[in-house]
Amino acid sequence: MKKISQILFVLSIALFASACGGSKEKGPEVSTEIIAEWHLTSVSGLSASAVPDVYIEFGPEMWFELYQKVGDGRYRKYEGFYTVSGSVVSGQYSDGEKWGSDYKVSFEDGKLVMTAQNGSAEVCTYEKKALSETDKADAYVVTKSVEDGPRFL
Repeated sequence: MKKISQILFVLSIALFASACGGSKEKGPEVSTEIIAEWHLTSVSGLSASAVPDVYIEFGPEMWFELYQKVGDGRYRKYEGFYTVSGSVVSGQYSDGEKWGSDYKVSFEDGKLVMTAQNGSAEVCTYEKKALSETDKADAYVVTKSVEDGPRFL
């Protein structure tokens, strides 16, 4: 009889614990919500006219393509891979150079907000928007960091 009451006690604890687990509805995970094409619209501390022309696409297999326009010239295309840990995204270009910072990611009104974690607290805001296929096809593909100037990320 003592064993039966112990088993019933353990089962009631397990049932209570599973009932208290709650079913809080979570928003989309960063790793899935970030998968899209984004256009940079603002950078903290810069006027709208000083914001660089940057597009970035985060792919589902953890790759990214970044298109950065310098002056009136063509876009420069950079490729690489990114990782997500909680709400922080980190990246590395295909030539092995790491991004200048890791970024805390959030989403506000359908926009991607990336806050630099390197002490600068720079905040970059992106809207969902794709670069035209013509501009993508015309982009200069950068394969080594010595080929070009500073990269945006």
